[in-house]
Amino acid sequence: MPDAGPSQWALSAVLLVLGAFLAIRAWRMAMKEPDSEPKIEVLAGIGGGLVCGIAVGLSALFLGEAIRESQEQASWRADVATAESIPGFVIGDHNVEGINFSGKSLHDADFHDAHLHGFQFRDADLTGANFVGADLRGANLIGANLQDADLTGAKLDNALLHSANLSHTDLREISLAGTKTNPRTCWPKSLGPKDLEGLLANAVVERYEDDATGRTLTAQDDIKEDGLKGGQRVPSCDLWKNGMRIHPEGGPVAPPQPPHEPQ
Repeated sequence: MPDAGPSQWALSAVLLVLGAFLAIRAWRMAMKEPDSEPKIEVLAGIGGGLVCGIAVGLSALFLGEAIRESQEQASWRADVATAESIPGFVIGDHNVEGINFSGKSLHDADFHDAHLHGFQFRDADLTGANFVGADLRGANLIGANLQDADLTGAKLDNALLHSANLSHTDLREISLAGTKTNPRTCWPKSLGPKDLEGLLANAVVERYEDDATGRTLTAQDDIKEDGLKGGQRVPSCDLWKNGMRIHPEGGPVAPPQPPHEPQ
């Protein structure tokens, strides 16, 4: 709604009603008093002019407001896109489509109920962030720090959680169908082997290349290490201690391709 005061809206309404009244009066006179042509033309001209003037004025007012809002939105998006740290970030009514959040510090950010399908959060610091009910399907959260975040009811189907830190994260009622993890994804201590197995029942555990040892860890190697498939639990996470990354990420390794069979 354009930023106009009550008096301005009242005056516009009065002039619009007056213009409509004069135009209708001229039409009635034309029907009943065809000989009063000069008076009819005057009334019709005044009424039509008022109606057209108000219409043009209101159109210009709404157009100016739309341009102002568009400029504010563009400025806000530019600020978010270039900022490295935005503590307490809130989406509100803004459009964040296409913004890359990778590498940003977003402590205590509010993304609740947000549509973040396929968004980029790689290596982002999302400590304490609110993702309650958020749609994170297909989102890139590789290496992201989600310690103390609330993911209650969030959809993470097909999301990438390789080497992410989910220690002390609220994972109630989340969906992880097709989600990808690796042997260095860090899970809360409250999740036992059976809990994690159930949580990742429809997830995909991919390989991890350990730069420190030069080993390539498979899902089977992951289980041999600590009995857990799909990562490690606090306090035994090799990449994360007390919410801080302590080891460079090796990254996911593409699965081997099947050998080519001759025709």
